[in-house]
Amino acid sequence: MIKLCFSAEEMSSQIRLRLLPTTRCLYDKPIQVKVSHLRSRQVVTIKASSTDEKGVLFSSSATYRADGNGDIDLVRDASLSGSYVGVEPMGLLRTLKPNTLNTYFYKNKALEPHTVKFSVHDEEQDQILAEAINERLLMADGVSRVSVKEGNFHGVLFTPPGTGPFPAVLDLCTFMSERRAALLANKGFVVLTLPVFQEKLGNLKMLALDPFEEAINFLLQQQKVTDLIYSGSLFSRDISTYQKYLLVASKPEHGNMFNDVLCRTLRNK
Repeated sequence: MIKLCFSAEEMSSQIRLRLLPTTRCLYDKPIQVKVSHLRSRQVVTIKASSTDEKGVLFSSSATYRADGNGDIDLVRDASLSGSYVGVEPMGLLRTLKPNTLNTYFYKNKALEPHTVKFSVHDEEQDQILAEAINERLLMADGVSRVSVKEGNFHGVLFTPPGTGPFPAVLDLCTFMSERRAALLANKGFVVLTLPVFQEKLGNLKMLALDPFEEAINFLLQQQKVTDLIYSGSLFSRDISTYQKYLLVASKPEHGNMFNDVLCRTLRNK
């Protein structure tokens, strides 16, 4: 009988880490993480890490035991310990945590993918067995992104491919963020995202409503737009109370209704 002996380096070169169906996907799409060519019943740690746009590192990990064939499938297999326990196919992404307290993942540039590094580790040997990179795209093929500077407001307009007509969303965020707007555009919405604060907070004494009215009218004038829906949050005029409201307008019947609806909403809070 002939026995084949492999070194740890040779074994690790055979191990495969696959991200399915592809290593590139949309930001909100699931992936299947699979590891193959491990030893039968081998215990390994699978890790994920990503650095946000502010340079903060986020990471997660989970320990798995391979089956008799040396395979691990996160859709099928349960994590034994780590950032989560049990069967959770997207657990490594869901449990990404920063290495700094009180920090959220800052990802706002729609043109740049969210990059996540996956790796398989043999903790006993202190060795990385396999690695793969997942690029998670905020913008789908055909979605357009245009910077807008009109009157008293500036923002970014996202438009889905096709002739439309499409419902439109005015996406208000405390400070400029493109992530939610890009994801909505992928689903067939024309989205204008703009910051609530159009100037530095130190110079702000009162929150003017004119920029938001102009943004509403700008969206309703777009040829591909039918109805408009507000999404986001606003502060009241003394900027002491966090307010949320919903606004739905159709063109051209409802036209210039923004100030009345907003002021009435803020008074009732």
